[in-house]
Amino acid sequence: MKNLEKEDEYFRKFFSEVGTEDTPIGFHKSILEKLSPKRVVSEYKPVISSMAWKIIGVTIALLVVSVLLFLPYGGNNLPLLDHVPVFTTQEFSISLPKMKLPTIELSSVAIQSLIAFMLFASISIISTVKKWRFS
Repeated sequence: MKNLEKEDEYFRKFFSEVGTEDTPIGFHKSILEKLSPKRVVSEYKPVISSMAWKIIGVTIALLVVSVLLFLPYGGNNLPLLDHVPVFTTQEFSISLPKMKLPTIELSSVAIQSLIAFMLFASISIISTVKKWRFS
């Protein structure tokens, strides 16, 4: 106990002789400015540009339209395009030579996968061409 009283008395005497210092004005602010990094405002840049979204939207719309028009449906196994009535007028009619195009029998899954492949290939080509700088 006596030791603690002696130490306490010693520190009181020491602080009364030396005195205490006050920190300068703005000391805390200067320390905090040094600790916190400067804020850098970064510009938002989307991963997919608006032009790419437009291209993706158009290709999806074309894909849906092509599937609806050209793929067989129902029990008829005829494309929807064959059900559209043909209108001919007397004033203007074109007769094309009779040509028989070869028919390729593919399942609807194979056709859809080919269309998806063409979609991804076109996106890849467009993104590559867009990166090139033409001067």
